Amino acid sequence: MQRLFLHVIALLACTSSIAAQADLYPGRPGLTFPEGTPRETAGCADLSRAIRNFRPQSDQRVDLWASGPLTIVDTDGVLFYLGICSQPGIRVLCVTYSDNDMRLGEVVTVRGGMRIQDDQHVLLDPCLASRD
Repeated sequence: MQRLFLHVIALLACTSSIAAQADLYPGRPGLTFPEGTPRETAGCADLSRAIRNFRPQSDQRVDLWASGPLTIVDTDGVLFYLGICSQPGIRVLCVTYSDNDMRLGEVVTVRGGMRIQDDQHVLLDPCLASRD
């Protein structure tokens, strides 16, 4: 009985790691399940392909990982707003708790819960940002 239990545990561990590695959003760079890691991070030029005609289920969280130069670094005294990429492309705004001394023009990676605002703007909240 104990041996059967160990086999079941091993099988479940393999199944969950395979599911975690599955690409849920093929052809959409940077998109992943909540707290997941995508196969590739989207660059500014990839964002249009990543979100074009993308409509997740209303209660489904989708995370986006994107890299690009900082175009916005702002705060309201509590939250920080870090924007990457510039027009005419899609702009991404990361709402976070620290700017980590990041400066305009630095290339950073932002990742978090994605909300598509319109065809030019994506909001990530909650979001984490790190230097490349």
